[in-house]
Amino acid sequence: METRPRPSEKSWGFSFCTSIVARNEKKVLSLFRPTPLIFVAIACIMEKKWPILKHPPVDVALFQLKFNMGESTLADLISSDSDIRKFLPVRHESVASEVNFPNTKITIGVSQVTGTSRTKVAGYLYTSVDQKSKVEIKEGVLTYIEEHPYEGWDPFLANVKAFLVLFSKAFSGHTMTRTSIRFINRFVIEDFNNPIDYFKTTISASEPNAVPYPVSQFAFNMMLPVNENIYSIVKQEFNKISDTNNYIFDIDVLDQSNLIFDIDLIAEVLANLRKIKNEIFFGNVTDKLIEICNLD
Repeated sequence: METRPRPSEKSWGFSFCTSIVARNEKKVLSLFRPTPLIFVAIACIMEKKWPILKHPPVDVALFQLKFNMGESTLADLISSDSDIRKFLPVRHESVASEVNFPNTKITIGVSQVTGTSRTKVAGYLYTSVDQKSKVEIKEGVLTYIEEHPYEGWDPFLANVKAFLVLFSKAFSGHTMTRTSIRFINRFVIEDFNNPIDYFKTTISASEPNAVPYPVSQFAFNMMLPVNENIYSIVKQEFNKISDTNNYIFDIDVLDQSNLIFDIDLIAEVLANLRKIKNEIFFGNVTDKLIEICNLD
């Protein structure tokens, strides 16, 4: 398996430039209709200034690594258990069981059967006391999760790197097969009569009365290829509960490049994924929604 060498500072940030154009088709086959000429541009700019939101709508921020296990066991991966528990003191084990009933005829009703079971530890979940921060380690997958309130990218990245340091000995020499971030944004919007007041890509109809009854729930997914190694999965969901209008804007950005474990290189990949995530987010929300996020 080939591994990608660490890019130089000269080449980093200029490895790709693409844009996704959603066109407004007059032939409406469903209720999904992007507004005219929405550009989710992945700009080739080293430094991009993003709007600062007083109240970030991030409900969940997630980082995930997928990797080849090689000769390692799950026990090897948590060799730094005592250090991890200094930060996330609560540990849970998940188990996987396989039950077999050889040559046993199971009849309708209550009956006694004899079989064998095989149970093993499938993963470990470390959490903070308040359950807001979590690290999950399973065979081939490491996940770090932060839940609301989101304090910003810099603290999030610092925490990711701190936990990668704790796993660095166990991961030394391993090949990372996928690096990803996922940000689940949740908005509570008082007046949601017209979705395009808040989102540039959403559900709408070709005619005002195309749907004669109020819509209380909808959802759709988009797959956005960025280049041969990177893609994004975007999910949008509206759900009206009582008088509360909840809107979920879920952005998952994934890089399938093969990398030898290196914290600085992973941080560079994450900076790139963040840029893509921000282009998708700020390319889709309107100024009106940004104003709501900045209300005192």
